[in-house]
Amino acid sequence: MQSLSREAYAAINKNPVSALNEYAQKNRMEVAFEVVKDGRNFNRPPFTMFARVGPHRFPSATSSNMKDARREAADMALRAIVGQSASGSGPTSGRSKEVFLSQPSPGSLSGVRTHFDLIAALAHHAFLQIAASIPDKFAGRKVVACIIMKASLEDSGRVVSLGAGNRCVTGQRLSMEGKVVNDSHAEIIARRSLLRFFYAQLHAHFDGQKSIFEKRNNSRRLAVRQGVSFHLYISTAPCGDGALFTPREGLNTDLSESKMEHKPAFTSKLQGILRTKIEDGEGTIPVDPSDGPQTWDGLVQGGRLRTMSCSDKICRWNALGLQGALLSHFIEPVYLESLTLGYLYDHGHLARAVCCRLQHKVDLGAELTGSFRVNHPWLGRVTAYDPPRETEKTNNLSVNWMHTDTCAEVTDGRTGACLTRTNNSFTPSRLCKAALFESFKELCQRTDREDLLHADTYSQAKQMAVEFQNAKRELFECFQKSRYGQWVSKPMEQEMF
Repeated sequence: MQSLSREAYAAINKNPVSALNEYAQKNRMEVAFEVVKDGRNFNRPPFTMFARVGPHRFPSATSSNMKDARREAADMALRAIVGQSASGSGPTSGRSKEVFLSQPSPGSLSGVRTHFDLIAALAHHAFLQIAASIPDKFAGRKVVACIIMKASLEDSGRVVSLGAGNRCVTGQRLSMEGKVVNDSHAEIIARRSLLRFFYAQLHAHFDGQKSIFEKRNNSRRLAVRQGVSFHLYISTAPCGDGALFTPREGLNTDLSESKMEHKPAFTSKLQGILRTKIEDGEGTIPVDPSDGPQTWDGLVQGGRLRTMSCSDKICRWNALGLQGALLSHFIEPVYLESLTLGYLYDHGHLARAVCCRLQHKVDLGAELTGSFRVNHPWLGRVTAYDPPRETEKTNNLSVNWMHTDTCAEVTDGRTGACLTRTNNSFTPSRLCKAALFESFKELCQRTDREDLLHADTYSQAKQMAVEFQNAKRELFECFQKSRYGQWVSKPMEQEMF
């Protein structure tokens, strides 16, 4: 299947020079790298090169040394080739920032063997087209996440949000104005992009247009229509508990679609422990009770910023929903129907990490009230192609996109802001707290929710979602009573805008 081909995985995992040469060899084409500017001739960088594959010349890339310039040029060529292949056209040397995402043709999906292969195919199909539109340097291993929405059981689905990235901001980059995206890991970005989709769908509902939301007789909040479901794809296991104990060779424990019952693995005292991401790097460490709460002045003075792992955040979504506190004023909790991994899948470890630890030592489900529950999504992995393990390091850049966007947005995961500058300062991302808070206030105005408009701060508006906050408190107590540790939050000052 084209969207799950070796080239599709190579475009996000492999050294781009090697991947481009493999593609050319397979298609009996020649690859050449030509120098536009040689820094050695001027006794200083930069170096500028472009790749030529057969008759096609691709955009040039500039870097501080010849090796990286070649690598970036190969990545630009590979993204263009694979992206154009996904969109159904041939290779082209041009590149547009606009994204007009096409759906896979019915014929291209005919070879899909499982639900999980279908979800992965849709995700890769979308990412390859979006990546082809990005002019920025993007070489390196890419962690990709997509949320696919299905309108019914028969619907093959469509990608409604996408994220790529594997970085977090440093403590010195936190913003008191909510203008920084703290966590740019792929699955976190995909979920924040989904929030933008929810806001758009709520406006459509209140404007009398077609929407995924509908009024339920027994609730003052809207709910997702019957039959609509959301499915998360991640190209590798989520960092933290879901990845730590997974066999590095990526062996499967069970690929049977008929066994939807979760069988979590609890074989070590270390399993299930809450973990935080390493600042400005990759990997996670266990939460340390002796650390205490994070303080603004401590971080400004160089303290290490602690951000909860992706496994822990997905676990949180499976208790509180994807919608978060602000949208809980308007909609019932929205839960994932399935979770698909492209690599490093182990059923027992993933099941424990993303949901089952909430009912192992302490049953959180017995404590949650209203529409909140412990959700156990259908878990699986790609079977159509088994990607090899690669040693490429990830890129600092992060990409976000939502299905009505004409352009993908590129940010620097280390700064949490767009690469472009306005008046000599970083441009805030459309996913930052301040931007989503503006969407919330616009919805409040549209629905005459004066009570919510009277909230003085972002934090107060979240605290006013009483049922959500009660459920969150029960979740955090469950972690502590289960001896998994204490959830680490950011300093309160960052939500006082």
